[in-house]
Amino acid sequence: MGAPKSETNFRTDQETWRVRLRMADARGQVVGAGVLLGDGLVLTCAHVIRIPGTDDHHPAVTVEFPGSGSADACSLRATVVPKHWVPRADDHTGDLALLQLDGPPPVDSHAILHRLPTIWNRRVHFAGYPSRLTGGKWAEALIKGPGGPGDEWVQIDPVTEADTILVRFSGAGVVDNRTGRVIGIVVSKLDSQRGGAHHRHGYMIPTGTIVKHLDLVRERYVSGRPPVPATLTASPAEPEADPGPASAGPASSRPAADRGFARWLTRWLAGEDDLADVEITFVRDEDQDAALALRTTLTLADRERSPRTSITTSRPDHTGTFPRAGSLDLALDVGGKTPAQIAEEIAEGMALDGPGLLPLPARIAADALPLTTVARGVDDALQPLETVGLLHTLVRRGGRLLLVFRQLDSPALHRTYELLLDPATRPQRWLERIGRRVEALARTEEHARELRRRAATCVSPLPSVPRYAPDLELKAARLEADPQQDTTGFLVKLSYVERTVETALLEAETAHRTLTAQLARHQDLRGLLDGHQARLAAHGITEAAASLHQEAQRLLTGGPCELRVAEAAVERFVQEARKALETGQQ
Repeated sequence: MGAPKSETNFRTDQETWRVRLRMADARGQVVGAGVLLGDGLVLTCAHVIRIPGTDDHHPAVTVEFPGSGSADACSLRATVVPKHWVPRADDHTGDLALLQLDGPPPVDSHAILHRLPTIWNRRVHFAGYPSRLTGGKWAEALIKGPGGPGDEWVQIDPVTEADTILVRFSGAGVVDNRTGRVIGIVVSKLDSQRGGAHHRHGYMIPTGTIVKHLDLVRERYVSGRPPVPATLTASPAEPEADPGPASAGPASSRPAADRGFARWLTRWLAGEDDLADVEITFVRDEDQDAALALRTTLTLADRERSPRTSITTSRPDHTGTFPRAGSLDLALDVGGKTPAQIAEEIAEGMALDGPGLLPLPARIAADALPLTTVARGVDDALQPLETVGLLHTLVRRGGRLLLVFRQLDSPALHRTYELLLDPATRPQRWLERIGRRVEALARTEEHARELRRRAATCVSPLPSVPRYAPDLELKAARLEADPQQDTTGFLVKLSYVERTVETALLEAETAHRTLTAQLARHQDLRGLLDGHQARLAAHGITEAAASLHQEAQRLLTGGPCELRVAEAAVERFVQEARKALETGQQ
């Protein structure tokens, strides 16, 4: 993403919402910074007030107001707001705290956190309170995109050596130079040595992450358009994109997310090389599975709505249907809206909605940020052709765009084909992409069948291995010979065949992964059995668990066995062997 053309001068003397935090004891050591919100609330990082070696916090801290203009340091006591203490998890998610002052603050201004997409090289500034500089130290940095130990953070690199982030900057409000809006807080610094050179950078917790963890902040002290509108989010009651094994009993009438479509969409959000910056897809009103997959995937891609990474990493995603949090900048539901209404949403999502001389469409054309945008319902917009033109502006400014159509044929689709998809080359490139995925499917199915042949001699039951590749190779060949390749109807065929291939590939990969795990587990059990038997032999006590060893060995070597049964037999032998070894060694 490119940097904005210009920067706006900022007045740090107006940022009286900045606060300094000290320990509430006789020493009064400075521990970090914070942001004064409304109603006497202060936002900071949890580690700033954490009791070392615990996940608990100090009962109170002292909050000072360097911008109050008073010669004497005005200070107030503050305590943690109940249910608004989020200690840093093992994966470094969280690390937020909201404090309540015990009296009215001595300054009139307070901050509102603003949602702003992660924009490459966007210049920001902040102030911390390192040792012996309790008056504060200002620094500027450039946003470098998502980084750090989790998707919840954003990397910020100092502009100059003098801007190096030091200790006790944590909790400092990060201000976007161009708009003057607070867009997050400093959370960490990092010094690293690479190639003989010393590199220093830091991280901020952006507004989207803050409001995900702190309900009170989300409800009262945030501005800007959420990246994903409510109409494009998944309800908490709806299943996730990977619903897992089907439950027994009567079939549910609720939709199950189209996992092939979810994976295709996840791949596009990740910017995978074989997918174009501008793509189209189709989700008809009656296609509830695809609609659920769209909403679920967009929700997961929104940093503000995605689960904590500590939750998602405990259940690894082997399917590729869980996008990276923050991989989506802007989602638009444009059905039933005028170009003016859509322009307002785009401008607000890009922080272009402040006072200006130009009308919004012209401002977007001049200053649109190069974001990753998904727009649903272009064919149902009140002025669809003009809407396509407006969205084309985002592409001209370097953005990536996915257009989701609800109809299989419409003037908006024809206009999109002409304006955004390059009719001379797109169909052939799309066909080649489908061909590569079909080849990957054929390879995966063949490898899975080979694994199944090996596993059949020792493990039972085994998953079935699909054989979809031949049929899909035939469909791809028919597309190659389709006489309507220059029509929008051909694009519809390409889209649905590609999603079918993705679904088949997911199923083949699942079978391959299951078979690989079964074979590996069988081998592990063999090693565990043989290893403990060797230890018994080395101590001359092989008879101690002979019958248990024979039973486990029979299961593992006498033909296909159920792994759970073999695991139980090996475990019984191992426990008895350990007892025998302990007794023998005594």
